[in-house]
Amino acid sequence: MEKREIREGLLHAERARKQLIRPKLQELGLTPGQGQVGILNRLLQRPNLSQRELADLCHLDVTTMSRSLDRLEEEGLLRREKNPDCRRSYQVCLTPAGEKKAREVQAVLR
Repeated sequence: MEKREIREGLLHAERARKQLIRPKLQELGLTPGQGQVGILNRLLQRPNLSQRELADLCHLDVTTMSRSLDRLEEEGLLRREKNPDCRRSYQVCLTPAGEKKAREVQAVLR
């Protein structure tokens, strides 16, 4: 098998996986492709990250991260708090509802 065939097979498998997962994530009220899934998962693994750290870990630009955080905060899934070590930045952490949602997401991804 050539590298190209392997790459195409992997891309096809990833597309199929996304098509299966998308409706389940939408049932949970999440918008696939906007970083919400990655944000919830990262914060479950590592609470109290700065917005910059979270953006870097999720491979999102700052603008996309800010919009996604705004939406998740409006839904009561996370909160931003002043960083006690640096007044100019915020720490992001999950609310209890956010922890529950993150665990539901993990169950979908398994």
